[in-house]
Amino acid sequence: MATISHASDPPATTLSSLGVLVLALGALDFGLEQSIVIPALPALAQHYGASLIAVGWLVTGFLLASVVSVPLLGRLGDMYGKRRLLFVSLGTFAAGAFVCAITDSIELAIAGRIVQGIGAAVGPLTYGLARDTVAPERMSRAVGTVVGAATAGGAVGFLLSGLLVDYVSVAAIFWFLFVIAILLTGAIAALVRETPLRARVPIDVAGSVLLALGLMAALLAISKGREWQWSSARTIGLFVAAAALLGVFVAVERRVQSPLVDMALVTRRPLANANVCACLFGFSFFFAVFLVPLIAASPVETGYGLGLETTSIGLILLPTGLASAVGGSVGGRTVERLGPRTVVVAGSAVGGVAYLSLTFAHSTWFALTAGSAMLGFAWGLILTGIYLVTIRGVGKDKTSVAIAVNVVGRNTSSALGTQIAFVVITAAGVAVESGYNRVFVIGAMGAGITLLSAVLLPGRAALRLLNPST
Repeated sequence: MATISHASDPPATTLSSLGVLVLALGALDFGLEQSIVIPALPALAQHYGASLIAVGWLVTGFLLASVVSVPLLGRLGDMYGKRRLLFVSLGTFAAGAFVCAITDSIELAIAGRIVQGIGAAVGPLTYGLARDTVAPERMSRAVGTVVGAATAGGAVGFLLSGLLVDYVSVAAIFWFLFVIAILLTGAIAALVRETPLRARVPIDVAGSVLLALGLMAALLAISKGREWQWSSARTIGLFVAAAALLGVFVAVERRVQSPLVDMALVTRRPLANANVCACLFGFSFFFAVFLVPLIAASPVETGYGLGLETTSIGLILLPTGLASAVGGSVGGRTVERLGPRTVVVAGSAVGGVAYLSLTFAHSTWFALTAGSAMLGFAWGLILTGIYLVTIRGVGKDKTSVAIAVNVVGRNTSSALGTQIAFVVITAAGVAVESGYNRVFVIGAMGAGITLLSAVLLPGRAALRLLNPST
């Protein structure tokens, strides 16, 4: 059974505005880590001499590692201090970036991205620190600020990616990530104090291994299914192994004293509703930013491509990150008045419209920019609503692990959605316009299902019953 105690450090009172800014920069770095490779995917494929599906593992490997590391480091943060584990996460960001920067091998680059994915716990840890150290009346705005910063990091990453690739080198992307992780570590050391709350629980090693192996088998089967044939023994065997491993994982999590993924945080309302929304959001809303660069970089001769270089692709995606930051800010300022349900429903509706616009028009600069920017605005709204329900639905001693459970579902779904998207658009052996159209339709349908699931989230009155200070 978990016990809660206080660290010997003097308790943190209220985090200063400068401290909130530093946490926001930590979330911004997380956004950078995720986004900066996206506009460069075509250049990375050429640099490594790799296929689109292989290069896609630079994204999927990051997400896969994050699925396992986020709940583990989130739990360690609740046990030993969120600030301390934030340093560990930033250290893995730096180490993974260093590996990617010095290699010309796609295999080693994927390994480096997997190491970077271990640092994805930066997100939940920053939200947890904000929960523990920000006054309750400022929490909604603080969450919106951190969400906005994470998505603004995406905008910065989109733009910097092009500038670094086109004017320096592909490796410059990873050297930049290495340096910023080091600088941010120093800023947090100087300006952010540790939270005094501690939860003493054992680590669920078996759960971590089972989850990692199960997800790896599923993603490998999806990414290799066309090459190996969907009906082959290897593909079917991997799917069966994935189902078995994940089934055992769920059984183990229900029995161990301190599970990696606490099923109570998965199934208990309102957390269950927030987790369902997070999974649907992850599957439906992220693959567009991987497809837009591919369309923009495709030759004009295809009839739909724009033949752009990486910097121009980054400029197309820049409004996406900016709009997402605006969405996070708007969500943070309105969620208390409107309730999470209304905010997430509105974001899902905007996302559905965005996907429909991309389905019917994606062969011009304006169409790609407008469609992806609408998606970005939807991200900010949806994530703010989901995270506020998650944070307010648990006590402070479980903040990081509750957010981690939410992020596990979202990132797992994102990894699956991304791999499925790459498989669909290359079903004919090469990327074709009809494949993009099919994926955009899948996204619109997913946004519609997310909207329906959001109806189960708390409204304004129900939100007030969730104690922001527990």
